[in-house]
Amino acid sequence: MATSSRRKKSEKAVQPRKEDAFLQRYNVELLKCIDDMKLKRDEVHRDILTLSEEQHKLEYDVTHLTGQLARVNESLCKKMKQQTECDELLREYEEAFNKLLYGQQTLLANVRRAVNTVAPSVILEESEAASLSSRQAPRSSRMSVSTRAETRADGRRDSRRESRTDYSHQESRAESMIQ
Repeated sequence: MATSSRRKKSEKAVQPRKEDAFLQRYNVELLKCIDDMKLKRDEVHRDILTLSEEQHKLEYDVTHLTGQLARVNESLCKKMKQQTECDELLREYEEAFNKLLYGQQTLLANVRRAVNTVAPSVILEESEAASLSSRQAPRSSRMSVSTRAETRADGRRDSRRESRTDYSHQESRAESMIQ
């Protein structure tokens, strides 16, 4: 019995030692897991700090770029307004220039008509005076030929000869053209 009681006691003593070893091993593994978790947490924390820093940089850049974009938009609006004003002024100046050009063309045409109607009568008078004085021709020789220059559509001058017999007809025509 004594041996059996010793055995029981030694078994009881060995049993707590086995349990203590298991507990010790579990504790060591648990501590390793906790240390691994702390390392991972520290790594995640470093990532968080890095990402936070990057976020702040990006926010600063966005703020800076937003301000820059606002300035560019404002400048663009001003330039577009100036361009519109320039376009309007150019359109007005072109219209005024075209009106001026048309007025000059009309004036030139009227002056040419007046010269063509007045100048032949002056030429007739001069030629009549010359012919009367040189030849002492009768009144029937009043018929003379005058040259009138006109501008054709292609811009070249076209000379036509017309005969004028009625001096009073020329004067009335010249007066109507001038008016």
